[in-house]
Amino acid sequence: MLVPVESKQIAFCSYDEKEEKLHLYYHTGEVTTFSSIVRAEFQAVLESSNRYDALMRVARKYEPVTVVDETPTEAEIPVWNNL
Repeated sequence: MLVPVESKQIAFCSYDEKEEKLHLYYHTGEVTTFSSIVRAEFQAVLESSNRYDALMRVARKYEPVTVVDETPTEAEIPVWNNL
């Protein structure tokens, strides 16, 4: 599930609970993935009144694992059903 971020840079984010990966989807089509993100950190992003700032706090703690320069298809986006 894509979660809107409402940012000039980041369009959406998603979380893969099984893999503990956070994916950031930029308006440019770039996708950045961070690993070892626990569910509580993503839940804090969801509950934040400013998701962009909350994502930046999480991202500062971790180095991105991968950066992709193209937008994935809907089938490639992890689904997180426990929102």
